[in-house]
Formats: sequence, structure tokens, C-alpha cells
Amino acid sequence: MNKKKILLYTLFFLSVIWGFDVTRFAKKAEYDWVYDRMKSMTLREKIAQMVISSSESFSKDENSADFKRIKGLIESEKIGGLIFMRGNSLIEAELINKFQEFSETPLLISQDFERGTGMRLNDGSIFPNNMGIGATRNTELAYKMGLEIARECRALGVHQNYSPVMDVNNNPNNPIINVRSFGEDPQIVAELGNAMIKGLQDGGIIATAKHFPGHGDTDIDTHSDLPVIKFDRDRLNNIELVPFREAIKSGVKSVMTAHISFPAYDKTPNIPASLSNKIIGGLLSDELGFGGLKITDALNMAGVTKHFTTSQVAVMCVEAGIDLILMPQGEKTTIDAIEKAVLKGQISESRIDASVNKILEAKKWAGLNENKYTDLMKVSETINSEDAKKLSQLIADESITLVKNSGGNLPFGRRMGKKKESCLIVSLNNGNEKANSDFFLEKFSDRGSGLFTELHSYDIMGDVKNASAIIEDAKNYTYIVIPVYAKVKMKSGTVGLPSSQVELIKKLTENGNTVCVISFGNPYLLKGFREIDSYICAYGDCETVINATVKCMFGDVEFKGKLPVTISEEYKFGDGLKN
Repeated sequence: MNKKKILLYTLFFLSVIWGFDVTRFAKKAEYDWVYDRMKSMTLREKIAQMVISSSESFSKDENSADFKRIKGLIESEKIGGLIFMRGNSLIEAELINKFQEFSETPLLISQDFERGTGMRLNDGSIFPNNMGIGATRNTELAYKMGLEIARECRALGVHQNYSPVMDVNNNPNNPIINVRSFGEDPQIVAELGNAMIKGLQDGGIIATAKHFPGHGDTDIDTHSDLPVIKFDRDRLNNIELVPFREAIKSGVKSVMTAHISFPAYDKTPNIPASLSNKIIGGLLSDELGFGGLKITDALNMAGVTKHFTTSQVAVMCVEAGIDLILMPQGEKTTIDAIEKAVLKGQISESRIDASVNKILEAKKWAGLNENKYTDLMKVSETINSEDAKKLSQLIADESITLVKNSGGNLPFGRRMGKKKESCLIVSLNNGNEKANSDFFLEKFSDRGSGLFTELHSYDIMGDVKNASAIIEDAKNYTYIVIPVYAKVKMKSGTVGLPSSQVELIKKLTENGNTVCVISFGNPYLLKGFREIDSYICAYGDCETVINATVKCMFGDVEFKGKLPVTISEEYKFGDGLKN
């Protein structure tokens, strides 16, 4: 019988025989693990608990450079946690177990699963983007999505999800948030975000509200530079801070800070919120009363690296009030810099203890003090289950938004009668990354084969090279369907379309064809080609969203979504046509 059981039986015996109130003894025992871990660590080991390193590994190869690097950081530097960037579910779970084996104190494993494990894993579940959920206005679906993601996280051995995005996307030119946000209304963002937070945390996963104090009204990607938000405090208090304030009231366990300058709170040149004591210590901790884990956004972004050295960033993080230092540009350099600052009295050891105590409490909340390993037998049966697929499809079916439908051409077939028409599909992609255009073509062709005598397609990535040939060919078709894949990509600087693609859409409209554009991404695109007949917002291009879009286009499912953002004076927040 182990010591813990002996203690519990003894306390129970005393309570029965002598009437002792054992509650306070039991409560003390509950916190012994955190106390014991803290007591056993050196100053340097405590500092290392604050560091979250990244693994790019897609392989279990113990001779790979990535595996050796991570093993060294765990064994030599004793870092506190890891974030996995990509991989396969079973391989990742096996790697997590191996890395946990190397660590004396359990590692806090985190991941960026904003819209499901499939966002990072090649076999994970994938859900519609947050803006799609915003189009449903359905908090129950947001909760269920969070709960399902939590279930898969636990199966993998992941304890913290860097989600949900609580930014209010009120800038149509935002190149990095866009469909990652629930929308432009602070209250709806708060309600849907809180529902997802509750789902994640009910499922035993630490939720992370990001990107504090708000990344929605910027036209600069923090991966590339430091945006400066020049609004006054009243504006920030009434818009950007609303979802974070509500999340804190609802008990979110973690907040991620943004690499954005807010002169209304801190006028120091080039200082991002993530390194500012006035914003982290003053606004987040003191004014909003947040006492949970404070984590930086990734510290490999130009919004930070452009202005400060790794050592400067490390010390500034601690002085600002940060608990978890995510992906620093040199883990050893980071630990060295903080240790040096403590030893010379610039930072107190009690300040380090405060963060480490919270980190260990979070690990205990996640159950790592009892079991730091994951059951590999449960991985494949949990990841991307049928229940997850059904939920993803349900959310997608509720989200598709019909913004414009001149002449009532949608759904197809309603006005055709017995006459069969021809249809040309022109897929447009704003980047070099292959979109899901093949899947759309397959689904549209299968469903439309009974209505259209002829279906033909073009697939264009980037600038249009053969515009005149496409325009001439289009004259032979009654309907032109244009699926547009304008997606958020870091460091791309835009979620718009190349001018040659916008011009092509305009020319096709002038041809006299009936033109339907589907936005499988950025909903604001309609501003560039208002003359089109029909416009559909789908907010993403995962398979369930494409399925839902095709079903709506042919009348199998009703268009139910409402715009979560304003596109123009004509097409405003809350708009959405029915069949």
C-alpha cells in the first residue's frame, strides 16, 4: 500500500474515532504535489518551466535533428512544455509519451487547434472557421465543437489549446484574423467564444483566449511587422476588450497576448502588448482581474524580433507579467537571460515562483500529477470520429450565407424547368497553396449532372494567364460558377484576390452570363465585383463546408446563415437571404 493511501485511511479512521475535521488536512494534501515540485527545483529549473518550445517533427526517428534538440532541451534545460506544429495523430501521441518520459516534471503540451485537430494533424477532425459559427449565431454548436476538440486533445496527450480567437474582426483588410474571428459584433464574439471555452474546459483542456487586447482592427500581420493600434481607451473598452472581459468573468484559464502596440496604454516605442507591463500587469491583471496563465504569442514573429534581442525579450516577458514564454528564439539564451536578471536583483525570485506555481497548478488541473502519459490504444478510435464529422457537417449546414441572389437563380433547378443549361466553373485561388477546388468540382458535378447538359472547369492559382480564352469560352455557357479560395495565410499580407482575378470576374459578368461567386474564405470580396448575380459566403473550404454549400446551391438544404460582418452599405451584419 502506498503512502498516499495510508494517509487517507489514517485520516478517515481519525475522523470516525475522534470526530476530527479532516477537510483541511485533505485540502493540504491536494496541493502537496505543487509544493513538492516547487521545493525540489533550482532557480534555473523554475525559470525553465516558463519556456514552451516547439516541435516540427512528423517522425518518431530518434536520430532526427528535431528529436535530439527537443530531448536535449527537456533533459538539460528542463523546459516546461512543448507545442507541436504538425504531424499525424498516432505519431504525435507516441512522441508526446516519449518526451514525457524524459521529463522529471510533466510537460505541458499545447497545440493550435482553432478549428479542430485537422488544422495541424493530417488525420484530425476539421470544423468550419469561427466566422462560420458566427454565421449560425448558435452557442450550443460552439460549445459542442469545443468539447469535441477537447476530447481529441486528451486522446493525443495535449493539455492546452490556443483557442478560441476572441478578436473582433471589424477591419475588412485584416490579413491574418478575418474568418478566424466569430465576427464584428463584440457581444456575439463574447457569447460564442465563451461557449467554446466552456466546451474545451469541460472537456479537461485549458482554453486560451487570444490575441489580447485585440487583433481584429489591424491591416498588418504580426508575423511580418508590429501593428500600431491608435484608438483611445474608450474605443478599446467598448469593442476590443469586451470578449476578453467576458471570458475572464467566465473563468478562462489562459490568455494569449498579441504582438501589437497600443499607445493608449503604453507609449513606449515599438513595444508590443506581449512585452508591456502596463498592458499585461496593468490592464489584464489589475484592471480586468485575470489571475490565470498569461502566454505570449509565438516569439519568432517579426512583430517582436524586429525590435528586440532574444535576451531582451526574455526579461521583458517576465517583467511584463507573462507566465509562459512561447517559442523563444533560443531556449537556453532565454533561461540564461532571466536567471542573470534574477541573480543581479532586476527580477525577484518570488516573481518567478508566482508564475511557476500557476504553471504547476495548471498541470495538476490537467491531471498530469497523476498520469502524464496517454493511452495509445484510444488515439485512432477517438481522432476524427463519426460524431466529429457529423458535428462539423451540422455546423457547416447552418452557416452557409446567401448574400445576393439577383433574379432568384439559386437554388439551381428552381427556375430551369425542364430545360437543361450549361455551366462553367472557374476556380480562383489567391495563393500558391493548393485549395480544395477538386473536391468542390467533384461534389458540384455529381449533384449538377442531372440539371446541366455540360460542365467544364478552369482552375487558376495566382495571376490569370489566359483571361481572353476563358472569357471567350464562357460565352458558350449559361451559368458561370466561381468558387474563390481567398484564405488567411501568415506572411501573405492579404486575404484579397490578385487584380487579374478580380478583372476576370468583372469581364465574365459583362459577357451576359449568370454569374455566381462563392467565397470559400474572405467574405468581404464582393466589394470588388458588385455586378455579379449571386454571392455566397461559406467562410472556409473544408469538406463539410463544401458539402453544405453544394447542398444549399441545389436546394437540398436551406440557406440559413446570417452575415457575421458588414461587407458594404448594401450588405450588412445580420443579412442573409432564404431560399
